[in-house]
Amino acid sequence: MHRISKNLLKVAVAAVIGIFVFLPAAEAHILVVSDANNYSEASQIVKALKNKGYHVLWIYGKNATTKNIIKGMYKADAVIYEGHGGYESGNYDQNGGTASPPFSLIGSDGFIWGIGSQMSTGLEQKAFKPPFKKNIPVILLHACFSDGWVENKEVANPTATVYNFARMFTGSGANYYATGWSGGEIVYDFLNGATNFADANNKNFEKITKSTNYNGTLVWRNDHGIAAFVGNWNGKFPTAAQTTPYDDTAAEKWYDSNVGGNIFGGIPTLDLITSNVYKSWNYLRITLKNDLKHFLNLLKVQ
Repeated sequence: MHRISKNLLKVAVAAVIGIFVFLPAAEAHILVVSDANNYSEASQIVKALKNKGYHVLWIYGKNATTKNIIKGMYKADAVIYEGHGGYESGNYDQNGGTASPPFSLIGSDGFIWGIGSQMSTGLEQKAFKPPFKKNIPVILLHACFSDGWVENKEVANPTATVYNFARMFTGSGANYYATGWSGGEIVYDFLNGATNFADANNKNFEKITKSTNYNGTLVWRNDHGIAAFVGNWNGKFPTAAQTTPYDDTAAEKWYDSNVGGNIFGGIPTLDLITSNVYKSWNYLRITLKNDLKHFLNLLKVQ
């Protein structure tokens, strides 16, 4: 058996440690998505993240296309979405009735649907797993249905609604937190030292204390609360040192291989439109229209 001197062993160990310490993780950034209505609040969140040293990809307004949102998810260490949530016409009465899946995120040019535990850019298009790492935080701010509310109306089945909305993220192992409270409080809790979701929850204005088992999954939501959580309370927010600049080339390659195609596939047969924002809650008001070009024009940021 060959013997290695202690000094040589120390050098070898130091070299190995150096490899792990100094090589940054590939494609690790914070994705922030917002529309024009949420520009001010999102800009403050982005500023706070950058001041802490995070690498941030912020897409908003007309640039928040479905493709750019999906690409931005590629290898992200956290996703903060401050946009709107949508639904398929006929699956909600717009007046506090039962809400049925599928639900969607809304980009400036279309929809990102939750198809069970996957996503799709059209209900007739192929589904795909969102391209982010497991155990990352996905934080939704003010998105309809995401926490069981639409505008100032609580849906009749909030637990099921949260569960079904969250599945497109939790199906890939993300920790899902949604809130209708303004200010992005939970993000600042993490930036100010919260060690995990449980710690951040304890610091929040609304502390979630109740859970309901739905389809074998614990959905955390207070009675009539406007915050919800599905995931592991021990889940953490990444440190700034874990993030690197967004790699658009790698994301484009992934997108072409896994999504691609006609992003509007299936949508002309639907009856959806995004419309006014309810001021005090910042929720989306959804009305019914048939004309695809009309609702795409309304989606454009003025």
